[in-house]
Amino acid sequence: MIIYHLILLLTTFVVFCQSFEGVVPKYDQNLQSSEAAPIVAIGNKFFNSKTGEQFFIKGIAYQRSRREGEVFDRTKEPPYVDSLADTTTCLRDLENLIELGVNVVRVYSIDPNANHDACMKAFSREGIYVLADLSESETSINRDSPAWDVTLYNRYTAVVDALHKYDNVLGFFAGNEVTNSVDNTNAAPFVRAAIRDVKKYITLSGFRKIPVGYASNDDPEIRKDIANYFVCENSDSRCSGADFFGINTYEWCGYSTYATSGYRELTYEFNQYPIPVFFSEYGCNTINPRPFTEIETLYGSTMTKVWSGGIAYEYFEEVNRYGVVKENLDGSITKLEDFDYLKHRLNSVNPQGISMEDQKSLEPIVVGCLEQTGSWKASTKLPPKPDQGKCECLWYNSTCISEDYSIFDKLCPEGYCEEVIGDGINGVYGRFSDCEAKQRLSYAIGQYYADKGDKDEQYCQAKHVLLGSPPNKLADGRTCKEILAFNPQLKEVVRYSNGTKNSTIYHNSTGGRTNNNLTFSKASSSGTSIQVHMVSFVFSCLLIYVSILFMT
Repeated sequence: MIIYHLILLLTTFVVFCQSFEGVVPKYDQNLQSSEAAPIVAIGNKFFNSKTGEQFFIKGIAYQRSRREGEVFDRTKEPPYVDSLADTTTCLRDLENLIELGVNVVRVYSIDPNANHDACMKAFSREGIYVLADLSESETSINRDSPAWDVTLYNRYTAVVDALHKYDNVLGFFAGNEVTNSVDNTNAAPFVRAAIRDVKKYITLSGFRKIPVGYASNDDPEIRKDIANYFVCENSDSRCSGADFFGINTYEWCGYSTYATSGYRELTYEFNQYPIPVFFSEYGCNTINPRPFTEIETLYGSTMTKVWSGGIAYEYFEEVNRYGVVKENLDGSITKLEDFDYLKHRLNSVNPQGISMEDQKSLEPIVVGCLEQTGSWKASTKLPPKPDQGKCECLWYNSTCISEDYSIFDKLCPEGYCEEVIGDGINGVYGRFSDCEAKQRLSYAIGQYYADKGDKDEQYCQAKHVLLGSPPNKLADGRTCKEILAFNPQLKEVVRYSNGTKNSTIYHNSTGGRTNNNLTFSKASSSGTSIQVHMVSFVFSCLLIYVSILFMT
């Protein structure tokens, strides 16, 4: 009888443990045993989560570009090179990265469909972390026509899905120099919205809390404003701030000094910054070879009180001549003079910081939002989270398809784009401003037709396509009828289908927008799985209770 009860208790324990499988984030066991423990951001510093020691970035930009004339299949390969997916290249370069003394590489383009296991595991074993940009050259927030839309959201979250399991992912950049002058400060709200939604996605997916931040250019005219914008808190911007802030700065050239380079002013400006700040790029090349004398100062006792290190630009020699190695046609590597200078400087510094426990005892720094000025015009009211279901419904109700985006320049001045564009200065975002560009263009053309009549088809021409009826249910479980349901504040807009008029799309005449919150399949399934686990948990408790009864 005792053996029976022991077996029953053991079975109960197994069921109990399995009941929570899937609630706790899953990680590859081989990856968990890596030497590179996750880095965490606490206050304005990074720390090794295992040792509790402050972590200083001694990094290099690691992004190979396609060579001029390089042939590749656009139907099968992306237009960029994923430096962490090419095993031959990354394992070849690992020896040089170790020799340089770097502990972080910044990668600007990630292929979310590629396998990164070999490179990431090899880097992890050597204590090398990765800072990855979520965008790529053809899918990023456009500073001249900013939007935070479904295409970008899917791209950014796909990169998170591809890399989150690696403990040596230090963080993600949601943007790089998107706002780079007084002329495009209106783009900043879209980047901050991206940070907000990616952070929320990481949380809802049950992933490790990986920091998400921004890399800014070093423009003295807006530097203070943009630094404030990504960390400030008010009623419109809570929970959307960056976890770290990088500055691409090239102020120190040759044999400069702390005072004459501008580093002193930078350090003073960021003295009370609430999150980790570091140089996301550095390495002025007006003097060659570059002596990298700034490294001694950057990792010295004065600057390490404020700065968490920096990333030298860059590993591969390109046409801009910032590289420390040259890749030959046969795939071999030739070290340039800059390599030895950088190696000497990085290996000679040993920055000292504070412990994680001491940092936790400090009061957090809270920063209020600055008012808009003549040079800084960015609303703290952010664009909504992209709603894929809503945009699918819009697409099914489209009158035509066109990819001639110059049509926007003709239709928008006439008032046909209110619902498809966002205003980052005033914080006003059209109801369909989060949809893909082709969907937004189709809607604007549809508005034009509704106003002018079906005889004027100059914008569709041969591209006029009827998309037919939407499915009964979308992937997220909603129906287009629910999403585009009639609202007294919406005015009817004509849709043309098979020559008849249907009133299935509505336009917000007041400039507002409906609240269509998309529940993505991952988050939805998580909620369902939690309910299942709760049922299993209750069942486990009943088994324990029955076991106790038998034993007594």
